[in-house]
Amino acid sequence: LLCFHYLLWFLKEFHDCSEKLAVPKCQTTKEFFEKYPLFVGDIAMLSSLTTFFVVFYNSNCFTKFTTMYENVISIQGRLHNIGLYLRAYYCKSATRWTVIRYLLASHFIFYWSIKKRYFDWKNSQYKKSPGEFKDFADQVLVKKGVLIKTEADCLNGYKGNRHKLLYSWSIVAMKRIMQSPPDKGGEKGNPMLNTEFEQTALMSNLKKEIVGIRQAVGTIDNSLLFPIPFQYYHIVNVCLMILLNLLAYAFLFINSGKGSVFSLIAYPLLCFVLLGLLEVANAMSDPFGSDACGFNQDAIMDGIYNETKRLCEAEEESFLSQLGNPAFNPTRNPDGSLADTPPSEEDLVDNEPKIPDSEVQAIMQERDRLKEEFGKQGIKLVTEQVGRLATAQKTVLEIIKKLDTVPKQLGETNQGALERTIRLEQLLTNQLTALKGELRGDPYETRYMGSQGQAQPSMSPAPPVERRRSVINPPLPTRMRG
Repeated sequence: LLCFHYLLWFLKEFHDCSEKLAVPKCQTTKEFFEKYPLFVGDIAMLSSLTTFFVVFYNSNCFTKFTTMYENVISIQGRLHNIGLYLRAYYCKSATRWTVIRYLLASHFIFYWSIKKRYFDWKNSQYKKSPGEFKDFADQVLVKKGVLIKTEADCLNGYKGNRHKLLYSWSIVAMKRIMQSPPDKGGEKGNPMLNTEFEQTALMSNLKKEIVGIRQAVGTIDNSLLFPIPFQYYHIVNVCLMILLNLLAYAFLFINSGKGSVFSLIAYPLLCFVLLGLLEVANAMSDPFGSDACGFNQDAIMDGIYNETKRLCEAEEESFLSQLGNPAFNPTRNPDGSLADTPPSEEDLVDNEPKIPDSEVQAIMQERDRLKEEFGKQGIKLVTEQVGRLATAQKTVLEIIKKLDTVPKQLGETNQGALERTIRLEQLLTNQLTALKGELRGDPYETRYMGSQGQAQPSMSPAPPVERRRSVINPPLPTRMRG
């Protein structure tokens, strides 16, 4: 592109029809270009469209790059978290390594699978093949101590995703270590895992970290299986090449069509910017490649392996039992400055607060006085208090018995009131019947004698009220019945 632009510029500025090269109707290159001018504004639409394609393509590639990077760092961070949990709660280095080594093996296998996939897709980026899994397991996994030969052979015959199978092995090993006694290589009875709550919390945290690792690995796998579409990459390249070729001609007419030597600097800078953006985007779209933007996979694997191995296999510190002891903190002077002398061993062992002798003597005297007073009067006071408690208990029982009889008495009272109310209603009914006959002018026999010619007893049971009531004798209110 630069040569093309420079050639056009030199032809425009220095070509002429000399006498030696006289040709009828000779026309210089400058005159020819002036007949067919092309200004930068004439291709503004193509420039805007191509710039949008390049920037948008660059943005997508950068987003993919940052997503990959975040997940790679997330895997490392979660492996560190698991190592810290195991270091803090497991007492034996062997049990820590038993849990973490399967996760480290899955980490190695994951990056090996990426290299294998890239070599199969485009071996131009990887001159050296990562080899078959059997060779990789024997030369790397077994030698580094993350797997034994039996486990490597089992993985070699496994047809699924190998590095994900190892997650389940780590969880099973973790569970069995917590359930096994120390003589069988377990952590049962570990003072850091006394309660069932602590064991459940540790298992929950470790499983959460392992699931987080699997999610990050799945995100990277899915991103690698869905690269930037080739059609989109192709249209960006075509549009950019067309635009730069047209600009190589259009830059001859800058400065209002007069041209300028400045185009020899401006055009290369424009090509550098646009082509540089495209190349950076291409490199970021493939972070696991072998170019300058690719991740250093070997450094990532070795770094996390060495760090977790040292963290899990290192012996416990001699002062670990003193952690949490206030006397183990740096000593300070009354003015707040640090003291020159560190705490002594006696201070660390005997860290109980000191009580002055005068206060101790006063406490001993008060104890003796109370002991003597209780010896003289204590038994009598206790006996009286016990007697009062027994009397109070007896009174409470009597009150409870009386309260039990109250419902029975209330029931009898209610029954008597009900019977008196029924009797009163009968009397009122007889009186109203007699009054009604008197108002109608009935003879005395009809009013006070029954149908058999006998006098009705004033206290005899009355017939059912519903049969004898009429409009003149309406039913009694409910409260009178009650």
